[in-house]
Amino acid sequence: MFSLVTSNLSFSYKDSNTISNVDLKVESGQVLVILGPNGIGKSTLINCLSGVFNNYHGSIKLDGDELKKISSKELSHKLALVSQGVNINTNLSLFDYLLLGRSSFHSIFSQPNKIDEELVDKVIDRIGLDDLRSTSLQNMSGGQKQLASIGRALVQEPKLLIMDEPTSALDYKNQVKVLKLVKRLSDQGIAVVMSTHDPNQATMVASNVGLLMSRETYHQGSTEEILNDEYLSKLYQTPIISTFNEVLQRNVFGIGMG
Repeated sequence: MFSLVTSNLSFSYKDSNTISNVDLKVESGQVLVILGPNGIGKSTLINCLSGVFNNYHGSIKLDGDELKKISSKELSHKLALVSQGVNINTNLSLFDYLLLGRSSFHSIFSQPNKIDEELVDKVIDRIGLDDLRSTSLQNMSGGQKQLASIGRALVQEPKLLIMDEPTSALDYKNQVKVLKLVKRLSDQGIAVVMSTHDPNQATMVASNVGLLMSRETYHQGSTEEILNDEYLSKLYQTPIISTFNEVLQRNVFGIGMG
């Protein structure tokens, strides 16, 4: 069972704590959704978990190994990151861009093989961009580029996929596409950590939810335990009201205007 576990995780910019004492856990087949208001440190937390920031305090362990001690090549085989607001500027076709994601599986002198190419084709189908296989990324929309960045992560065949607000640039159709993909990945045993502003997305995909309440407080629990009006109203400092939707068969969260 693959796991990501943090203990007393903290990170500071100069003299200001951005996140403090975060105890977090996610395992194979689970989806952890991290919620929090703007500027609270969600992206900072994501960058620590993925190894982008390594000057954190506390512990981050992948399968029991401290993140800082894992080589970059080994790390690329364990986790993949999809950053927020990806700005891809390349003339490469979608197929070639994704194929580059297989580079860590080969020596500097070797070339991608048939297995790599077949995997890339499967991923292109999975992200729903079949008709853009040969299209340059410069000719794609922002939403299509975001899906391409998710595809680039998937060709690494990670045990853990970390995504920083992956639906922020997408319309409803493509948001649904990404959320369905997250569910399929978890069903296949992949652990997923994703941040979002929208608690409704958490009700659709999350096994567990983490609330970054303030720079000093992180609270994690099951979706049923955490996603309630009291917690969310405190989190966003505004009235959040939930109603059970009979058609959707889940709670739907809205903003109280009274």
